[in-house]
Amino acid sequence: MSVRNKIEKLLEKLNDGVIEKEKEISMTLLSAVAGESIFLLGAPGVAKSLIARRLKYAFKDGTSFEYLMNRFSTPDEIFGPVSISKLKNEDKYERIVKNYLPSADVVFLDEIWKAGPSIQNALLTVVNEKIYRNGEQEIKIPMKALISASNELPATGEGLDALWDRFLIRLTVEGVSDKNNFNNMISKQLNSYKDSIEENLKITEKEYGEWSKEIDKIEVPENILNVIHFIRSYISEYNKGLESNKKEVYISDRRWRKIVRLLRTSAFLNDRKSVDLMDCFIIRECLWDDVEQMDIVASFVKNSIEKHGYSFSVDMSGIIEELRDFQNEIKEETKFVKDTRKTVPVLVEDKYYEIEEIDENKKFIKKEDFDSLDSSDKDIYLYRNYNNYGENRIKQNSYYDIKKGSSEFSLEINHTEYKIKTRIDGEKRTETRRANPKLEALWNEQVEKMLDFTGKKKQELEEYRKKDFGHLRTNLFVDSGLAEIVESHINNSKREIEKIEIDIRKTQNDYKNMENNKPVESL
Repeated sequence: MSVRNKIEKLLEKLNDGVIEKEKEISMTLLSAVAGESIFLLGAPGVAKSLIARRLKYAFKDGTSFEYLMNRFSTPDEIFGPVSISKLKNEDKYERIVKNYLPSADVVFLDEIWKAGPSIQNALLTVVNEKIYRNGEQEIKIPMKALISASNELPATGEGLDALWDRFLIRLTVEGVSDKNNFNNMISKQLNSYKDSIEENLKITEKEYGEWSKEIDKIEVPENILNVIHFIRSYISEYNKGLESNKKEVYISDRRWRKIVRLLRTSAFLNDRKSVDLMDCFIIRECLWDDVEQMDIVASFVKNSIEKHGYSFSVDMSGIIEELRDFQNEIKEETKFVKDTRKTVPVLVEDKYYEIEEIDENKKFIKKEDFDSLDSSDKDIYLYRNYNNYGENRIKQNSYYDIKKGSSEFSLEINHTEYKIKTRIDGEKRTETRRANPKLEALWNEQVEKMLDFTGKKKQELEEYRKKDFGHLRTNLFVDSGLAEIVESHINNSKREIEKIEIDIRKTQNDYKNMENNKPVESL
């Protein structure tokens, strides 16, 4: 049986008779295998102690110790009473530790913040080094998990920071929320405290030791370290902009080291040789010091995984540039400039043409007279402009020998050539023209080449998804729904490729269905 199969079945059995505590039990088991401590925050009566009692069944011949702290609790009640016989006969101050914390595999301390300083100081060494100094000797204690619980967080200014820092995982525990689950919880015989776990599923001391060595060999890839660095960066920026009355997010170097080992433990128990991005979601439960920080640090973890966690990148800049050049080539090859401009004479009051560079007394000629001109002289009237008679601005003056000039809009008056005043009508405009079949065939080949490239890139993405992401939804300690965040980069990359493919096909459709003589733009 693989480690993962064993842990999966073990978790199923640990959840027997316990309702809606799958996450708490799985994280408690994870912390125990990692040798770390866990804190459960929740109101009384939400099964915090039950979680701890169930955990001891995970270990073969596992023993437990639990105690409800109060401000009058003494070290004797936690670490065992002083041996009177040794004190009397050997003059040695030693405790009888059997059946107390120093001899237990699983320890549950309820309302831990109510413990006095002497208990707290002793717990610091116990939690961090798994050592208890009993008189003159140091005892290596078998404790695999210290589970503490309270309905409140440690008060500030009471010297509890060092002990609080020792609890690597912090979880909030809620009551049963689902209606059917609640009905089952209050009406059915659950046998919550019964050990129903088969012996072959229990973790032996030998296994625990061997697993610990294997956990330290688990690889931590570069992208995981990158995620951690970005989380630290988010925390640093958050603390810089923090209001004075808000609490900073502080993660000691020791905690980061322990966090990485926790991730390694998750990878090992999931039968992997290296930590992956799904394991990184566990970090959320290790960063907050205050309930208000929970959503904040969760967003730091999410953003770091989503934006900076992937190790596979798709460089589409080359194909984008190629497509842009291709579109420019098509644009240039399928347009021509059509000049619709022409010179026309300026018509005044719908009857007269203006003669340029002539004296004011013979400024105008009738349109019909100009149109009748040929190479022979004709007697034709010219007109001048009388500005003082609005109703008769152009008036007959006299007639002259006039004939057709050398150009379309010119005339000869008494052997001197003059031009008719003209203007330019119309415009230059760009119109489309269909590419010739040979060129269109070359373009079709280029389209196929680009689509072949994008198709291969999509295939690479899918192969990467299957290879590196196939296990995302099977992590024993992380909600499978979070896999969508990890996969978002792959999905975004795929959408980017598909958008480029749409542009390629649209470009092809445009030149295949191009109409001749369709205006493009005016110059």
